[in-house]
Amino acid sequence: MNIKQDQFQYDTNHQAIMRIGLDFSSLDQATPKGGQYRYVVDLVRGLSELNQDKFQFFLFGSNSEPVPELQDIFLAYPEQWVYRQIKPWNFRGGYYLNYLRYAAIAYFYRLHLWHTLHSFIPLLASCKIIITEYDLMYELFDEYQEAVCSRPYQINKWGVQNRVDHVITISESTTNDLEQRWEIPIEKISTVQLGANLPNLNALVNSKTLKLEKEIVELTLLSPFNLEPRKNLHSLLLVMPQLLTQYPSLRLILFGRAACTPEREREFNNLISELNIKDQVICMGFVEDERLAELYYHCTVFVFPSLYEGFGLPILEAMSMGACVVARNAASMAEIVSNTGVLIENCDPDELTLAISKLLENEPMRRKLSEAAKERAKDFSIQNMASKTLKVYEEILVK
Repeated sequence: MNIKQDQFQYDTNHQAIMRIGLDFSSLDQATPKGGQYRYVVDLVRGLSELNQDKFQFFLFGSNSEPVPELQDIFLAYPEQWVYRQIKPWNFRGGYYLNYLRYAAIAYFYRLHLWHTLHSFIPLLASCKIIITEYDLMYELFDEYQEAVCSRPYQINKWGVQNRVDHVITISESTTNDLEQRWEIPIEKISTVQLGANLPNLNALVNSKTLKLEKEIVELTLLSPFNLEPRKNLHSLLLVMPQLLTQYPSLRLILFGRAACTPEREREFNNLISELNIKDQVICMGFVEDERLAELYYHCTVFVFPSLYEGFGLPILEAMSMGACVVARNAASMAEIVSNTGVLIENCDPDELTLAISKLLENEPMRRKLSEAAKERAKDFSIQNMASKTLKVYEEILVK
């Protein structure tokens, strides 16, 4: 760990600067860079744009320097933003020794508040602690039972219930889950929804980079490529043969690459071969934000077949680009989409087929939903997320 003793700072009114630690160390090497990684990057960038006179932020990461997306912040605001490395301890017993190490780090930097951005709670730290809880999916699906029974999970759950001073959730859905399943008092929870951070739509439309490429055809379904069972991608594949009988030119574009194992990929490839849709399914892999924005903008329908999400950032991104969305009428998906897309009770093949067909054959409805989605997406912004988070910091620090 790179440690440098800092002099305690005071503002012009001789009031102590509040020191806040943000723990990015278990997320900053994530591959692929999923929604939680993006949340931290967006949060740090959003906080850096706010009035920082009362605060000094310490971002702790596992790398020797900040991730590329954030390096400019530490150059622009060296007094307000400090980066420190916490090297991962992977040896036997390292997980438990981390409680002592993290307590020492919080003491050394005289932190007033520690914001845990993923899982590990420094139970022995003398400062106040906030944690961001994304979802309770581990307790909702049988496939995660082994993880739920693990000691680290149970310690984390106990810590949220008994040690953490406040919990930030990314959706009302997760707030309700925490209140009902973990019996967390509602006054101990603040819902701070995420924001979309794709290129500006108007700038993108007016730029010369926006172009139709060979992947974009007249009718296109777009969806994330994620083979985790709860993401329910197989249901979307199953609707393709029937849709193709009505719309032979239809293509399904899958972007990203997440939760892939050799076994899951074999099952995926076998299914598209059995359905004889190999030529109609295009897997693009990871794409940069500008290209992703173009895909959202051009697709005929964005389909998000997931059974459960803590938030569902791709839905919001798609809406911000005017995509017409189909998603499940449950959890955070319904919370985000509201009445600006098509919500179905169960993302099974029959309901998906019916919902997608109605949209493919009704262009006026697609245009109406597209405009409504863009307006709805404006309610979710990085600036709002950062401001609400900072307000939570302020409220907890004065208690």
